[in-house]
Amino acid sequence: MTNSALAERTETRQVASPAATNESTAMLTMIQRAATDPAFDADKMQKMMEMYERHTDRTAAAAFNAAMVRAQAEIGPVFRDKFNAQTSSAYAALESIDRKISPVYTIHGFSLSFGTGDSPLVGHIRTVCDCMHEAGHTKTYHVDLPIDSAGIKGSVNKTGVHAAGSTFSYARRYLTMMIFNVVLTNEDDDGNGAGPEPAPDPVITAGQAAQLDALLQKCSQVLQDNFKAKYGCAANVFKSEFDAVSARISKAASRPQE
Repeated sequence: MTNSALAERTETRQVASPAATNESTAMLTMIQRAATDPAFDADKMQKMMEMYERHTDRTAAAAFNAAMVRAQAEIGPVFRDKFNAQTSSAYAALESIDRKISPVYTIHGFSLSFGTGDSPLVGHIRTVCDCMHEAGHTKTYHVDLPIDSAGIKGSVNKTGVHAAGSTFSYARRYLTMMIFNVVLTNEDDDGNGAGPEPAPDPVITAGQAAQLDALLQKCSQVLQDNFKAKYGCAANVFKSEFDAVSARISKAASRPQE
């Protein structure tokens, strides 16, 4: 991916967890006993605490890694259920990825938390994801992506708010797939599901999209912004929606514009 960067850092939260071993329990008991002895050397106490913290860090990290192995072993390919007419390519929507993999990774103790940060790259947005495990270990990932304000031909087709939202949505999908090594497939062959998912609703033809674009040019800016917020562009309208969408836009285009 061009103009992007993926980074990772790790930290460990010192919290009680099921991953605590007999060894860590014994170490903590020893520290507690030493703390009650007024004659015990303070420097030795500090070293014991540092040793205990390193041990709990390693234990939590090991539990994180072991759980990640199990989760990735159970996460199967995700079906590309959407089609981008501008790039003539299929992709998996964020909600489809989440529906398929979140039941797996949560059962293994993982959770994801997204936010934003300052990007050192001009015109980019940094999206941050904390991948947290119940044992107390967290890995933080980030990706810097250019603001998605223009279409495939380079013309601006989104407001600032919509461009930021589109970029953030793509980054969440990208990071989620990277963290759990999600593979996409063009075939819906999930044998573990309750049955095959319905085939995706096809999008309208290029001629129909051009028809909607021509009508939109006659509509108010508010309606155009609302349309872009929902569909992105006319080419993303589903074939089953075309008649209703065309009728609504035609009616709006026929009204006098101030």
